[in-house]
Amino acid sequence: MAKGRGRGAVPAGEDHAAGSVVLVGVLWALVHSTLASKRAKDLARGVAGPRYRDGLYRVAYNAQSVVSVAWAARWFSRLPDRELYRARPLLSWLMRTGQLASLGVLLSGVRVVGVLDFAGLTRLRNLLAGVDRGPEPEAQGPPLGSDGEMDRRGAFRLTRHPGNLGALGFFLFLPRMTVNRAVLAALVALYVVVGSMHEERRLHHAYGAAYERYRRSVPFMMPRLSRRWEP
Repeated sequence: MAKGRGRGAVPAGEDHAAGSVVLVGVLWALVHSTLASKRAKDLARGVAGPRYRDGLYRVAYNAQSVVSVAWAARWFSRLPDRELYRARPLLSWLMRTGQLASLGVLLSGVRVVGVLDFAGLTRLRNLLAGVDRGPEPEAQGPPLGSDGEMDRRGAFRLTRHPGNLGALGFFLFLPRMTVNRAVLAALVALYVVVGSMHEERRLHHAYGAAYERYRRSVPFMMPRLSRRWEP
């Protein structure tokens, strides 16, 4: 693994860049978590009514997430930074493989939930068609199966939060690490754990005993190596 630039002159503004990453990251997490909270959704229901809240909230939430992440990524790329290390082949190839595997875990969870459901497009389509499918799920966990138990297909057999685990793995396996990227990875790790704990409370409130049984049999975040993968 190649080391980055040695101890030398710090580029102008680099000493403030990491602090800016923390500030923007915390603000983004607060906005993201607040909009995902039951209180915010109940407020939207009270203002717009249940039909428009269930039909529009998820797709609007995803739209603001995409826009805010795109803006943050553009802002982040322009910050002064300093390289800590750069992995060389074969290690860099292994790390890229780890990133692809992490994205696979994330997409497996999305596939179980349903791509259109996750994006909010199913609810939007129902709204436009005048179809009422009942209230939207409170959190993006495994759906409830026809047998009254949580759907444990795909990555939901290995971890209760495949989306968050996949996002964390993508950042931890970056083959080139800088000061700003290291700060961002630490923020992502913290947010993944805290956000997953928050989501657990909402899922338990929504599904009760079924989710408790699921929680007892599937790990919170890191998969158990002894479990076999089943698509």
